[in-house]
Amino acid sequence: MSAKEQKRQKKLAKKRSKELAKKKEEARAKNALQSLSGQLVSASSGAIERCLISESLLDPDQKFGSVLISRKLQDGRVLFVRLLIDGMCLGVKDVDAKACFPSMLSEMLDRMAEVDAMQDAIPSAARKLVESAVAFADQFGFKPHDLYLKTMPIWNDIDASLCETEFLFGNDGKPHFISGPYDTATTIAATMMQLEESVGEGNYDFTIENGGGMNDGMYDPSDDYSPMIDDSELDVGIDEDVPMR
Repeated sequence: MSAKEQKRQKKLAKKRSKELAKKKEEARAKNALQSLSGQLVSASSGAIERCLISESLLDPDQKFGSVLISRKLQDGRVLFVRLLIDGMCLGVKDVDAKACFPSMLSEMLDRMAEVDAMQDAIPSAARKLVESAVAFADQFGFKPHDLYLKTMPIWNDIDASLCETEFLFGNDGKPHFISGPYDTATTIAATMMQLEESVGEGNYDFTIENGGGMNDGMYDPSDDYSPMIDDSELDVGIDEDVPMR
């Protein structure tokens, strides 16, 4: 083989190697978007598509509702994270996260609006509200839902300190526990005991009644997506993959 032919073969081999590496990277990125952990990594650098807060959450007499943020994924879908906030006592009660197409999210929000009116929010304000609610509940020993920390990458590059609003929680600063439809006698008793131990009798309020939950019409069984599961991949170094401020 001539020197010229050898040089040509080397160039072809180098080109094929680059093409193969590119295909592997594309396949890796595509596979990553099949898991919630991979979707969160992708969404952490994606454009913010929506940021909403329940009007009831901002109502000083209720302080209960949702915060929703969605960001674009590389495959044309969006990933949304919705947090159910009890600003009276418990902080982040529930967290839901799913990837879907923008049109499907619009349909779900339309259904949800029938029972939970939401308004546009500045992302920095939404993040500050959520984190402030978590801090308020933490004073009394109440921790946020298990998925709260795992879905934190959705807030990447959103600086809560840019929001100058100070959000108020509780009833005149005191925790006010209001039971919901999914609370049992056992969970109610445990919550009351926690309040008794953390602040003492007379320093908290309580109301035992049926309240709101995540089952509010946002989801329809006919929707074409699978229910979110607690992905074990979320427990493995996700904070190392996504830089957080």
